[in-house]
This record gives sequence, structure tokens and C-alpha cells, in this order.
Amino acid sequence: MAAAALRLGGEFATITFGKLPKFGIWQLRNLSSDLTTALRPFYFAVHPDLFGQHPEQRQTNENSLKLLSAHLEALYHHTYPNEDTKVLKFYVRESTNAHKRDSFKLVQIRMDRSTRDPQRFIQNLLESCNLSTDYIKTVKPRSKPKMNSTPVSDSVANQPSHDYHYNTEFAEFEQRVKNEAVGRRPELSVWLAENAEKARQRAKETAQLEAEIDKLKDVLVKDLELSDARYECGWNIEHYRGCLKSLQRLAQTHRGELSSLRNRVVVFAPFTGISLEGHVMLFTGDVQSNWLDFIKNIPQHDSYLNVVPLYELALSQVLRGIQIGRRKFMPKTQARGYANYLMKVTTSLNDFLSKQAYPTAWPLRLDGFTIVVESEAGPLMVSPTGQFITPATCPGAILVDFITQNMKLAEDRMGKYATDKYLEQNLIEQCTRELKLQALTKDDSVTPDKMIFALRDLRRCRPQHFEQLKLHISHYYSVLTDGIVCIPWDFMQK
Repeated sequence: MAAAALRLGGEFATITFGKLPKFGIWQLRNLSSDLTTALRPFYFAVHPDLFGQHPEQRQTNENSLKLLSAHLEALYHHTYPNEDTKVLKFYVRESTNAHKRDSFKLVQIRMDRSTRDPQRFIQNLLESCNLSTDYIKTVKPRSKPKMNSTPVSDSVANQPSHDYHYNTEFAEFEQRVKNEAVGRRPELSVWLAENAEKARQRAKETAQLEAEIDKLKDVLVKDLELSDARYECGWNIEHYRGCLKSLQRLAQTHRGELSSLRNRVVVFAPFTGISLEGHVMLFTGDVQSNWLDFIKNIPQHDSYLNVVPLYELALSQVLRGIQIGRRKFMPKTQARGYANYLMKVTTSLNDFLSKQAYPTAWPLRLDGFTIVVESEAGPLMVSPTGQFITPATCPGAILVDFITQNMKLAEDRMGKYATDKYLEQNLIEQCTRELKLQALTKDDSVTPDKMIFALRDLRRCRPQHFEQLKLHISHYYSVLTDGIVCIPWDFMQK
């Protein structure tokens, strides 16, 4: 997912939550994934957690982010406020140099009715902080603006005179987008020759930070009597340190309220909730007060987790003993929402059975198959691993027909996956050894067949410069701030 960029399942992506964070500007339900991607460097530049030792700047940014979130929603829905023009104020750091990290620049951004296009407003927002706008300029407009937009200079109250730092990984992602748009893709050997040393240097620079994080984690786990603390968000490890420190500060002022975390696994994640594994998920973009509100209500959220097995059993019984699975290669799910999804599908199938029976071609038992229930916006498909994937709102008749038509496909894919997962593991071990890698991992979205394809190509071409690198098979070329080298799984294809 990277200091100023999210490294999600192989590509930058948007995650929708049942309850929006107070200032989750890139989590808005209605903004396109392109626009939320464009917002990330700004979000990381002004996030309140980056100003923990500066309460005035932290509070200013937190308040402005809440207003900005509401303004973007209004722009998207064309519900323009009638109130007078407001000015958003954000503090950004003058420099990332250690001796200048306490120096700030105040940037002021006007919110008025003259710029009603979300894309143009976001571009103005980025330019006001001297952040790159190359990516957003490649985004295709959602619709034709209903009125002329004002020039950038008219929409920004204050234009800084110099550049502010933002993470180079996002710049690399933007450059990758531009390169692919014009059909260019680097040769792996050439790209490695140019970037291997940079990766090693970045890994060396983060080694001390990793040691500090390990120490912080150990202290926090012992202090709060946690089973474990994990980081599954995709942001870089520097943000992980910030999350640990935030929870540590919360423990110092609200020790009693945090007692419900005892013997639990706490995961800093892309959402807040209780996962299906029973882990306490804390959204890395939230402020401490939001974490505290959720932690106080953990018993209530646990009640949903407790009924999940009952809902899964009910759906399994309705579908002739089919196994209820969790989709592989996908982010974690909140127990509360998942219980509702299961109930909707079960109800739809019962409605179907009240009118007609299952097809005679069906076996008496479906326990050799697996179904995964996702959100209302999920797909209806057979996954690469042979699971039936269904959205919670799928009508019973359509789901039954889909299962009927795709049983053979599901069986074939299950058999292929059963073979591929062992072959994949063997190839990972061989490549790690032969290329002398420090580590070899992959994005969740890179399925075993794609990983096998990539590993075989790596063994075949045996590129140089891989020694002691941390290699991550993904969908793009990048060197992350912690020194991890990302390459596309299909790097041999032109």
C-alpha cells in the first residue's frame, strides 16, 4: 500500500466503510477511485497524527479536514451550500529535515461556489500545497461541468512559494501511469540496475526505525496485555510508529476504558471494527477519540461476531450443506456488516424455495463447494480459487441459476488451485535461494497462477542486482520507502 501512498492489493484502491471517519477524505463513498487516489498525497501531508507534538496545528488540520470532507460530498452531489465563502486552513511542514520539522507553513484554501467540479477543486487543493498534479490531470472527468470553472489562481487564497515534500512513491506511481498511457514499460534488468542501490539504501535507513517500532510494540503489548499488535494497512512503517504512539498516549489517559483490549489482537487497519477473526481493527486514519469511542463499545460489536457462526450455519443448511468461506486475497471484513450480508442471502434463498425447488441437476449435497458472501456492491463470480462469490443483494433465482451454470467451472478452478498453491510455495523457496533475496512476497491480488508465472520468468531470466533485496510481486514497478522492491508479475510481457 509507502509513506505517502497506500499499497493495497496490487493497485491503489478505495475501501468503503459502514461508518465514515470524521475526516476520511479519501474514504468518501461517492468520489471515484481516481479522485481519492489523487487526494492521498495531500491527506498524508496534513494528517493530524503527524502533528502530535503541536496541538494547535493538529487541531487546525483536524477541524479543516472535517469541513473539507463535507465540502467534497456537496460538490459530488451538486448540493452547493448557500453560506458565505469559507477558508480552510492547513499547516504543512516546511521541510522533512530533522532540524526543520517544527517549522510550518499555513496554507489557506477558499471553499466557494465558483468551483463546482470535484476534480478541479482537488487539483486546486494540490496546487495550493505545491503537491504534484500530474496524476489528476490524467483523470477523465466524471461529467461535463455545468458551469465554467474559475482559474486555479482565483480559487487559491495562498500560493506557497516553494515545494513541500511528499513521498516519492506516489510520484513513481504517477510516472508509471503516464508511462503506461503512452505504451512504455521498463525492462526489468535496466530498471533493477537503476534502482537496486536505492532500495538497499532505503532499507538501511529504515533499519533503525524498524528496531524502534519493535520496541514500541513490545512495550504496548505488555502494558495493555494484548495478544498481539499488527499492522495491516499498507502505509509505511513510519505511520505504524505513529499508530503505536497514538494508542500508547490513549492508554496513558484512558487506561480503564482500554481494559477491553486485554487478550485481544489489535490491528491497525483500513477500517475500524471487529474482524471475522475477532481482532480489534483500528482505522489508521482516525483520531484517538474515534478509537476510544469504538473501544468502549467493543462488547456490543462482539455480539455480532458471536452470531456469525449461526448465520453461516443457516445459509449452509439452506444451500444443501455448502461450505461458507471467506474470500481469499481480499481485505478483512467487519463482523457486523458480514452478519447482515449472510442474513440477506439466506432470506433471498428462502423466498426462492417458497415458490420452487432447486434444479434437479443439483447434487443432494453441495458440501464440496464453497460460497462467499460479500457486500451489496460485490461481484457475482467464480473466484480464481473456485469459490462462488455473491453480493448480499443477489436475488435467490439469479444466484441459483449462476451456481447451476458454473458448478463445473468451480470444480476445475478448485482443482487447479489445490495444485498451484503447493507449486507456488516451492517456487518461492527456490527463487529466494537462487536469487539470494532477503524476502519474497506478493500482493494479495496476485493469485497463485500469476505468481507461478512470475517466478518461472524470474528463474528463467535470472536478472542481476537482486542480492539481499526484499522483492514484492505486484502490478507495477516501485521502490518503497522501506526498501521493498515492487515489480509487476507480468514483467516479461511488453
